[in-house]
Amino acid sequence: MKREKTACHCKNVTYGMIEDAIKQGAKSYEEVEKQLRFGTGCGKCKEFISFLVKDILDEMKSMV
Repeated sequence: MKREKTACHCKNVTYGMIEDAIKQGAKSYEEVEKQLRFGTGCGKCKEFISFLVKDILDEMKSMV
């Protein structure tokens, strides 16, 4: 995953920022959304980011 790639253009949220939020304790899409404030512009990123968050959480669970 390219950490510098933009996931939300309206709020300039990157893949890395999402991954970091999860590593710092966010345990759900809603927690990541609340922390990073993405999806409050056009909203086009919400569906994609929900899948990204799920994938990252699943990947972290499998590493434990």
